[in-house]
Amino acid sequence: MAGLAMSRGRAGAWLRWGLFALAAALIAWAVMRQWAGVSDSLTAVGWSRVALATGLALVALAFNTLSWRTVMMSVGLQAPLREASGVFLVSQAGKYVPGAVWPVVAQAEFARAHGVTRARATVGSLVAMAVGVVMAAVVGAVALAAFSPGSVLTYWWVLLLALALAITLIPAVLTRLLKLALRVLRREGEVPRIGGNALAASAAWSALNWVALGAQAWVLLRALGGSEATYGLATGAFALAWLVGFVVVFAPAGLGAREAALVLLLGAAVTQPQALALALLSRFAMTLADAIGLALGAVARRSRRATRDHTSAP
Repeated sequence: MAGLAMSRGRAGAWLRWGLFALAAALIAWAVMRQWAGVSDSLTAVGWSRVALATGLALVALAFNTLSWRTVMMSVGLQAPLREASGVFLVSQAGKYVPGAVWPVVAQAEFARAHGVTRARATVGSLVAMAVGVVMAAVVGAVALAAFSPGSVLTYWWVLLLALALAITLIPAVLTRLLKLALRVLRREGEVPRIGGNALAASAAWSALNWVALGAQAWVLLRALGGSEATYGLATGAFALAWLVGFVVVFAPAGLGAREAALVLLLGAAVTQPQALALALLSRFAMTLADAIGLALGAVARRSRRATRDHTSAP
């Protein structure tokens, strides 16, 4: 039995390292693939602005981590902040694999190791993802309504969509939707009730995530000469463009769809080349932030494991 347990432990370690290597390779490939498209824009903007945009994307990633952890705590996850953050940051590399389920799978497996059932963990991760989607629609719609009324006249349906999505975060409505989803998927088990306080806190962290991502878009847009674009417009357009990229699940991290939507939404305030350059540079900065997040997540997990081993040693 001891030998079997040791064998499983080695297999689990090899699997974790294999997944980490795959995640690192995917992000490295994404950075290299984008280089040809952004090299000219980088020369025009300068590395200092790109570094600032990358830093703001990292801040947004931290807010997103806190949004996810808030929901996961409500379904029973009691992992320390450092360890939970490490898992979330590493799991984000799954965005670069076609399909939106890979980060959820990684997060659910981590929660299982901390005594949370797979069903509860999966529900928690899906709800956290839903919060991000809802807040993207809400922030995008509100920002465009406030700073670009003309865009709202064209995309009036976005306001209706944002309102409909916001209603889904009411606890009673959310519980019914989750029950329906489990019934459709033919999954048994009680749906964990996620309280209004947890949802509100998660939504607040997610809103700050979009505030930071809007700032990185605005910093780059100003450097590209988009003087007519305000911070509010950049934030709204970026949030809705991200939402479009998320919906197009067959594109890794929304590749292509996000850029097209951003060019369309910013068309009234900046030129098409400026909007396209912003889309490419922003994706580059966010990819660099994901790479840094992956490294920080790996260090956090390794540090936590070493501390745990040292504590349990005789």
